[in-house]
Amino acid sequence: MGGTAMRFFKKLLLDGQSEWFYQLPMEFTKYSDKNVLRYCVGAALYMPATRKVIAQEIIAHKHPTCTTIILDLEDALGDLQVGDGEKQLYETLYELQNALDNQLIEIQDMPLLFVRVRHAAQLEKIIHLLGSLQHVITGYVLPKFNTEQGHHYLQLITSQNTLGYTLYAMPIIESQAIMKTESRIGELLAIRTLLEQFEPLVLNVRIGSTDICGWLGLRRSIHQTVYDLAPVQNCLSDIINVFLRDNSPFVLSGSVWEYFGNDLALKGLVREIELDKLNGLIGKTIIHPSHIDSVQAMYVVTHEEFIDAKRIVLQSVGEIGVEKSIYSNKMNEMKPHFVWAERMLLRAQVYGVLNPEYSSEHLLKRPVEV
Repeated sequence: MGGTAMRFFKKLLLDGQSEWFYQLPMEFTKYSDKNVLRYCVGAALYMPATRKVIAQEIIAHKHPTCTTIILDLEDALGDLQVGDGEKQLYETLYELQNALDNQLIEIQDMPLLFVRVRHAAQLEKIIHLLGSLQHVITGYVLPKFNTEQGHHYLQLITSQNTLGYTLYAMPIIESQAIMKTESRIGELLAIRTLLEQFEPLVLNVRIGSTDICGWLGLRRSIHQTVYDLAPVQNCLSDIINVFLRDNSPFVLSGSVWEYFGNDLALKGLVREIELDKLNGLIGKTIIHPSHIDSVQAMYVVTHEEFIDAKRIVLQSVGEIGVEKSIYSNKMNEMKPHFVWAERMLLRAQVYGVLNPEYSSEHLLKRPVEV
């Protein structure tokens, strides 16, 4: 196939500002190596599956910096809209497949496309409905993932991959069993054990803080982050502990930010992403296109982070245990910081590395796409 693959900050690079980067972001497609692709989901934009213009928008590159779209059959639809959503989902993917067949667009130019279903029975129905159109998508988002229906979900997707499709699962941790203190740890450990059995299939583990808040009747304001809600923060802490420890193969993504439309909303989003990053989360669920550029900008790697990470990996052979950083402002310990360094280098591959005189703030000062 011709054309060019997706790449973070592609528009910036096409505008001739590659000098901002010490290392350019890599190109990727849905067929890229899974170890790298799990970092490429980035800002995952939810769209109700009932929207009739999704295919036209993708073909026209309406949101050129968008790398992931999730076609939602769950919370974005009322219960009475589900039938229409399933029908329009088919029409959207049929239109995209037709555009591919007629070379109006190429698969590597398309965002990663996922379908969020409501439950395992609907996933079975959607698989049957879509058939060969599943070549257009990258996988399925699995809400309220638990040990009861999780195995069925994953077996269904596995069965499709044996037929020649390339499909991934993105389970969402957001069930009542996770919210309740007395059942949380047991359920999280059981889910991790299940996902480890299907690890090659699992692209991201996503955190559904909105549902967790909903079980408790809570909602953060535009001035707060999800980490300011004490019961939710405790829940997030346990999820992170279970899924990111022991050099885990899993990538956790950040919760949706609900506010948009003004500078205050974007400042709140950036503040929450800072805390997401600090806690090891990569990427974020979003519900408005104005969030795309902010999420991508916040995950670019600084020159200092990159040099530290490279040095830690290089010196991990055991000859030394600790050394002063090249920037002479911290101590790098080879064993404690090794996993951090490996993950940072993967992020650097995907999002790129800025030159020393640049930071995420330079990217954030660019006009926000709406």
